[in-house]
Amino acid sequence: MKKTRNKIHFIGIGGIGMSAIARILNRRGFGVSGSDEKATPLIKKMRSEGIKCFIGHSEKNLGDCEKVVYSTSIERDNVELRAARNRGIEIIHRAAMLSSIIDGRKSIAVTGTHGKTTTTAALALIFKKAGLEPAAAIGGEVLNFQSNTLDGKGDYFILEADESDGSFLEFYPDEIVLLNIDREHLDYYKNIGNAIDAYRRFTKNLKKKGAIFYNADDARLRRLLNKHRGRCVSFGTTGRPSVKATKIRQSGFNICFRCVINNKPMPGEVSFPVPGLHNVTNALAAIAVANEEGIPFSKIKGALACYKGTKRRFEVKDASGGITLIEDYAHHPTEIEAVLRACKPLSRNIIVVFQPHRYTRTKDLFKEFISCFKPAGHVILTDIYAANEKAIRGVTSKQLFMKMKRSGARNVEYMKKDAIAGRVKDIAGNGDMVLILGAGDINEVAEELSKGRI
Repeated sequence: MKKTRNKIHFIGIGGIGMSAIARILNRRGFGVSGSDEKATPLIKKMRSEGIKCFIGHSEKNLGDCEKVVYSTSIERDNVELRAARNRGIEIIHRAAMLSSIIDGRKSIAVTGTHGKTTTTAALALIFKKAGLEPAAAIGGEVLNFQSNTLDGKGDYFILEADESDGSFLEFYPDEIVLLNIDREHLDYYKNIGNAIDAYRRFTKNLKKKGAIFYNADDARLRRLLNKHRGRCVSFGTTGRPSVKATKIRQSGFNICFRCVINNKPMPGEVSFPVPGLHNVTNALAAIAVANEEGIPFSKIKGALACYKGTKRRFEVKDASGGITLIEDYAHHPTEIEAVLRACKPLSRNIIVVFQPHRYTRTKDLFKEFISCFKPAGHVILTDIYAANEKAIRGVTSKQLFMKMKRSGARNVEYMKKDAIAGRVKDIAGNGDMVLILGAGDINEVAEELSKGRI
């Protein structure tokens, strides 16, 4: 991106994707400002970096900016967006803005319904540890970097490509990583067929001589790529993928496995410090790409072993008093089941606090939500986090609670968010694991419990 316009304003700058772009541009010397509805720790970090962040939306926030960046979550009648249109200021979607700052580097785009952030973070860490100085835009704050970005001067740009609103079609990457396709974001896609079609169109955006790295354990991806004529590199745990995990075992909070690349066993055992079989897939994706780019396996393995995790992705908030407190972003039934499977060997009793995210998702996946908590010993539900959506009649957490009870679920209850911390303190005991799940503001409960040291 040529620095021809140096004042850029972000509407909704506190979003994890928006903030990543804003921080990269700020480091590159652009004049960056933004607004959001409330102050967050991420807003505080950006302010400390010199980014002007306004709380609340107002036409005055635009100042004399020359470009306005927005995301799909911003309503069309937002006061700042409307003012930008009236003033003839250039308006650009977040994905298009991200695409423009890749600056001709070799781009690696990671997408899929589940696992994008962990995979993108792991890839960025491997490339950084290998001395390649990558740039990266990641959908979470990586603890190794204490940031959701890297802005190295090397030849690679690693990015998390958001499929939720189809905006990943703005990217024309050199390499594509496809993790999985699930029934998700049906408020946008309407049905799984439309979602699959969007992924198919995205694969056509791949630059010539580029490769697609895909999860061969995912049936939808196998069908999608069945007729793809370009180069494909498969990874997985079954069959004969190009990159395969064998002898998988969980050791505490680590997932460990042996790796076979193109039928050749690699030396030693890979240890990835996040539990669960789903993280084997994420690690394999990162290994496949790094291997293709010529990074020695010893360096790949060493970097993965150093991974510290990402905020809100199986983040251990506290482990004192015999109780382990973990926060995870899981908000889809598939993700919830995967996290609970990972937790089961770690605790005799799992207490889950869950805040559903979006009315549309709750409605579309209602039956799946009823059954996905079975491994938990106790479930606490709280009100749906709207995420700018309007309420849907009959779609509530209380309704979900009642359906779960009728289906035979025991030890499930519904309560307002501000009562949860006290309730958890009452019921959690020595050896228990408390799992805070959701993509909304349920992290506030995790923080309250962490500071109170349950």
